Amino acid sequence: MATITPILRIFDYDKAVEFYINWLGFKIDWEYKPGNAPIYMQISLQDMQLHLSEHHGDASPGSHIRIENFVGLELYHQQLLNKEYKYNRPGLEIPEWNKNAIETTVYDPFGNRLTFAETFA
Repeated sequence: MATITPILRIFDYDKAVEFYINWLGFKIDWEYKPGNAPIYMQISLQDMQLHLSEHHGDASPGSHIRIENFVGLELYHQQLLNKEYKYNRPGLEIPEWNKNAIETTVYDPFGNRLTFAETFA
């Protein structure tokens, strides 16, 4: 089966690490930065992977990705709140179109949105 890997535009490596690694809990799988070039990296959490890029033209800031079937979203959401990240205090919501689901949306420092969603049987 083919794999889709979203690429999100970032502008500051340290802010990206603070948000994605320190707060959201992703891990850095690899980084590519030859010489004085912009950073390109892969991060992962559970079974998902994202690419983050400082390269002009790789992606547009303001993207919105939806992460379906996130396991343990209520616990994950509480862990995020417990970290007291001063730039985000996301809520946990039941979407209008599916009363058997919950979701939370976070905004990164570069204008991108990530919506984590879990559906119950």
